[in-house]
Amino acid sequence: MARSLFSLRAICAFAVLLVALLPGRAQAYPWMIRHGYTNCAQCHVDPSGGGVLTEYGRGQGEILVRTHYKPMTETPGKEVDFLFGLLSLPDQVLLQADVRSMFIPQPGNMRFILMQGDLRAAVVAGPFVATGTLGAVSEGGQGAWVTSNAAGWNLVAREYWAGITPAKGWMIKAGRMNLPYGIRTENHVLYTRSVTRTTTNDDQQVGAAVSYASKRFRAEIMGIAGNFQVRPDLFRERGYSLYGTWAPKKTLELGVSSLLTVAQADVDTLAPRMRQAHGVFTRYAPIEPLAILAEVSVLRSNDAGTASTGLVGNAVIDWEPKQGVHLMGIGGYCDPSFADPAAPAYTGGGAVQWFLAPRFDVRVDVFQGVLYCTPGAEARPMGLLQGHVYL
Repeated sequence: MARSLFSLRAICAFAVLLVALLPGRAQAYPWMIRHGYTNCAQCHVDPSGGGVLTEYGRGQGEILVRTHYKPMTETPGKEVDFLFGLLSLPDQVLLQADVRSMFIPQPGNMRFILMQGDLRAAVVAGPFVATGTLGAVSEGGQGAWVTSNAAGWNLVAREYWAGITPAKGWMIKAGRMNLPYGIRTENHVLYTRSVTRTTTNDDQQVGAAVSYASKRFRAEIMGIAGNFQVRPDLFRERGYSLYGTWAPKKTLELGVSSLLTVAQADVDTLAPRMRQAHGVFTRYAPIEPLAILAEVSVLRSNDAGTASTGLVGNAVIDWEPKQGVHLMGIGGYCDPSFADPAAPAYTGGGAVQWFLAPRFDVRVDVFQGVLYCTPGAEARPMGLLQGHVYL
């Protein structure tokens, strides 16, 4: 009987997340370092990566990312544009559809979740840039809520900012933005993203930032004014976030990050809190099929006068034996407070991701551990099945 219960629990845990993204967002893929891309500004409107793709980025997605079943005879045309080129847009306008859905088939808890249903837009007119998103979720994403229906559906606005490029490589921008910290990735459950609160899911903040990007250097510093979609004001964090990278060669990037925020009442502890994270990260492709991504940060917090120090880290090894097919090993460690006697949280496992058609990929993750950084929580087997399409 016990063995049957264990098997049932394992099956339920493995099936706990069944995700279908139809269509899904164009993601920041940090393993593009294998193709010599250390500068995100070539492919994304945001020079630090993620969000709306440029025309060049859409083209490279077709050429370098997906599996080809016969040799390409010509460069991509209008078919890489929004709606596969069916809708003609001015050169200055970029659009993307962005929807993320999840089905949980757990017995007794079966439900469908729309995690993301956004339309992304960007306008690039000479030195001026503006971008924004508007969408809906059926649950989750509280940090991006525009409405506040605790029972279910809400409107969300994850990003809205405007900027200017006064000189080559430079951008000054203001609005609600992703925080510049560490390796920007679509995987918001990585400890290094969730613990530092720097995910691209709903951790954006309002502020002003200055960024610079060249072949060898990237950097961005942001003054954080707070998340104005969180109320009341005492819950809003204020401070700074930054990163800087150096690429000694086109397949190696070394970076540092720093973040400090202060809130009158932390959203988790409800007490006054100063929160810090300071770390290093790297992206390295020793050979073209292999990409290594690693990040570690020291955590420091002061909660109502009580200081604590901790550590968080993640490592990802991505092997591409055939273009478009990725085999990954993923590990994570998190201990937000060394003084806490609870055992640190950890996760380890693997993933297979296949970009099998234009704008479409599937991914399966299997891992053992704790999904979010919860020291002392029981490690469990978990799984994730995803499908992804973007327009």
